[in-house]
Amino acid sequence: MEIQQLRHLIAAVEHRNLLKAADKSYISQSGLSRSLKSLEQRLGVPLLVRGPKGVEPTIYGLTVIRRAKVILNEVARSIEEVRAIEHGRIGETHFGITQNYANYLMPELLAALHAERPGLHVKVVSDGFLELVKMVKTEEIDFAFGLIGRIHHSDGIVIEPLMENRSRVVAGSHHPLAGKRDITIQDLAGAQWAMLSSESVQRGFGLFFETRGLPVAPQMLKSNSIALIRHVVAESDALTILPQEVVQPEIDSGSLVALDCQTPVERTRIGLIFRDGGLITPQAEVVVNRIRAAIAERATKYDLLESEALQ
Repeated sequence: MEIQQLRHLIAAVEHRNLLKAADKSYISQSGLSRSLKSLEQRLGVPLLVRGPKGVEPTIYGLTVIRRAKVILNEVARSIEEVRAIEHGRIGETHFGITQNYANYLMPELLAALHAERPGLHVKVVSDGFLELVKMVKTEEIDFAFGLIGRIHHSDGIVIEPLMENRSRVVAGSHHPLAGKRDITIQDLAGAQWAMLSSESVQRGFGLFFETRGLPVAPQMLKSNSIALIRHVVAESDALTILPQEVVQPEIDSGSLVALDCQTPVERTRIGLIFRDGGLITPQAEVVVNRIRAAIAERATKYDLLESEALQ
């Protein structure tokens, strides 16, 4: 029993005329008759009879037609679903983000994505850079996004840099260093800090002081939450290092100030992590492209901020 035979049977009953049914089915009348005859032979019962009003279904025909309509409806839905999966409108993707993006960029990106594609479901894991690299390599996640740290030339990983952030040393407006000029490295080493806990940031922070012969500045807080760090710095005497675009609203409002000094971990890279040679599903591709677009938009805004700062 073939799908096309079921369509021919339904057409014959709907039009009650084999010639009209053949025309609507884009087949010759003889071809339609052969298709119906083959179906009857397969089932071993007559499906159609000629009556005073034209072609009519037998009791067997009515039973087959009832089931055929269900089958054809399911076939149509399956085709639609396959097309939706193909274009990333439905389905699922599982990806990772570095911890600092759990409360920044990603929430609004995922909210917008859900509003546009409610049938697309995402699973997101938040972890450190090296942990995400491992998960990408072992195919636990489709891809990863966030701060890019250093790795040796590792088989199986491809990194796509998206943007380089210039970070600033930031303090609350009440901080003793907020109004000071000629801030020294010794001033920074003697201050308390609230820092991102990512491995690459922590390593760069420590090297900044160690390579200058100074003890690493104490950190009262290490967190993967940018929001928490901003609040702590605004309410305490701690310093932090964050990309300027992240803290620009607080700088504009006057609750935070960017210090005019050398910046430990001044440049950080963000990007995407893929499995070398791995296939990206349509669902993952939708999220990846949305991330690329969001970062490109922020890069433009960031360039404007840097230009204004230099003027």
